Amino acid sequence: MNTVQKGHFYNMLSVFMVAIGPLFSKFGLLHISPAKAALINVVTIIIVSYLTGLLFKNNVTFYFEKEMIILAICNSIGVIFMFLSMNLLSPVEIGFISRFYTVFAVLLSVFLLKEKLTKKEGMFIGIAILGAFLFMEKGEGFSTNLSGSFFALLYTFFFALTNIFIKKTMSKQKSSNSILFTNNCVTLVFVSFYAMITEDLFNLNYSLEGVAYIILSSLFAGFLGTILLYEALKHLRFSIANVTRAFSPILVAVLSFPFFPIEITTRNTIGALILVGSILFLTVGKRKA
Repeated sequence: MNTVQKGHFYNMLSVFMVAIGPLFSKFGLLHISPAKAALINVVTIIIVSYLTGLLFKNNVTFYFEKEMIILAICNSIGVIFMFLSMNLLSPVEIGFISRFYTVFAVLLSVFLLKEKLTKKEGMFIGIAILGAFLFMEKGEGFSTNLSGSFFALLYTFFFALTNIFIKKTMSKQKSSNSILFTNNCVTLVFVSFYAMITEDLFNLNYSLEGVAYIILSSLFAGFLGTILLYEALKHLRFSIANVTRAFSPILVAVLSFPFFPIEITTRNTIGALILVGSILFLTVGKRKA
């Protein structure tokens, strides 16, 4: 298996792991608050990262660097808004709205990496926005919770920003597991502060079922999905890695719809197809460029 094939293999596994995550998170949020869920998520990833380093005799390293701190701050905001949005929306809605990750990744690459935005890319971004509005709107009003949709867009933006910093960091050949460990150690500080001002953390009345679901979500999406993405980015360009990920909402919908169905109308179906299609063409266009 050559380096590009490894990249695609890791990326596909990452997409599958990330698709399972929202389903477990939603089950967990039926029993536990978003703030506590975010805290459990971060702590789980830190512990698993550390134990993985011990298991493979490659101890984790804490990278105390400016880039890593900025990365972790973006990740902290993303984690908080992710659980807020998951608490308000179904996993199917999260799956489609979160595909704005690609739109944000392209726009951020223009501002941060000084890449040029072509007319065709601008057109596909506009079409993606139209598709998102069609997906959320059902005729009498918006079918999804507007606050949840806003939070979903925010967490998607901050995760796109995080992964651009990750891509820049990975060029220095740092350990994926150590980057994940460092990222979440710093994230823990900010998430703990947020949880303390919004929740009574000393109230130990935690639902064991809720905690178990959040831990499973953290293992699949937060740890395995992220580690596999970091490994994929070692072998693939950032834009190419996004091609496979453009189809992730469909996988999320297939896995989640039986448990958390949403109203299916002609309008939101067309919107979903437009959203996924435009993001796919946007990503393919970036790859060719």
